[in-house]
Amino acid sequence: MTRIVADIGGTNARFAIAHPHQGGYRLEAIHVVNCAKFDDFYTAMGQWLEGLEQARPSEACVAVAGPVEKTPEGGRVTMTNLGWDIRAEELCKRFELDRALVVNDFAALALSLPRLQGEDKWALRDVPSEANGCMAVLGPGTGLGVAAIIHEAGAYRVVPGEGGHANLSAGSERELELLQILAREQMPVYNEYVLSGGGLVNLYRAVAALHGRPAEDFTPPDVSSRGLDGSDPLCRETLIDFLNFLGSAAGDAALYYVARGGIFLGGGVLPRIEALLPESQFEQRFTNKGRLSDWLNGVRVEVLKAGYPALIGAAAWLER
Repeated sequence: MTRIVADIGGTNARFAIAHPHQGGYRLEAIHVVNCAKFDDFYTAMGQWLEGLEQARPSEACVAVAGPVEKTPEGGRVTMTNLGWDIRAEELCKRFELDRALVVNDFAALALSLPRLQGEDKWALRDVPSEANGCMAVLGPGTGLGVAAIIHEAGAYRVVPGEGGHANLSAGSERELELLQILAREQMPVYNEYVLSGGGLVNLYRAVAALHGRPAEDFTPPDVSSRGLDGSDPLCRETLIDFLNFLGSAAGDAALYYVARGGIFLGGGVLPRIEALLPESQFEQRFTNKGRLSDWLNGVRVEVLKAGYPALIGAAAWLER
């Protein structure tokens, strides 16, 4: 059955029609819009639906950045980083749907993992994964999403998470100094305060302060581009520190979920700066967990390529 699927982040909204295909889904009529251009979700979705050149499916699943409240009608959420209110019953009413679901975006991303193809990801830590082992995904974007799936009774069950709001930890003396600087603005310093698009700027300001230098009025893309091309040494340091902190957070997620099926890295920030992973200490931070370091040496880590895996996961939710 074809389905309407959407992935709504704090910055962009993505819409598509999902068709069953070879055990997964093929996406058509993909449309991406800037959320800031719309007053509410329903206007954004309505504009896309009006331009469809095919029959409109009768079921929809919307994956949303934020904690979703389960309801008998199919779920509702007020978005953490945007303020949009999205309700399953309102979707059915406005767009004449037979069924609608509202789910967390990283819960949908987690459910996509068994359905992704080899070309959708690449191995950062190429070690064997445990068959049917727990898989966890985290990724910095507008915020930091975290979720996992476990396999039981022949099916996958999603374990949502809000790890973006867990406290950020230091793995070196430098990181401890950075945390002390960051704590002047935010106490406690939580993961998302650094491991997100806006977090790049927070971290850049801390790196500048560490060197006794004034911070420029940079945006996240400024920090990324200047760090990647080497035109600003402080931005370069910021990206390396970012990846080091991400390594610690990924290792934490592997421990929280006992993720022997693998850790997957997604989100909108990492694809722009992943070229610096070999220069970072991601590997050391991932495994540097005391007595469980050897255990973590056996956990596979894969990086999701830029694409629309959360839309695949949203389609899979309607199978449940």
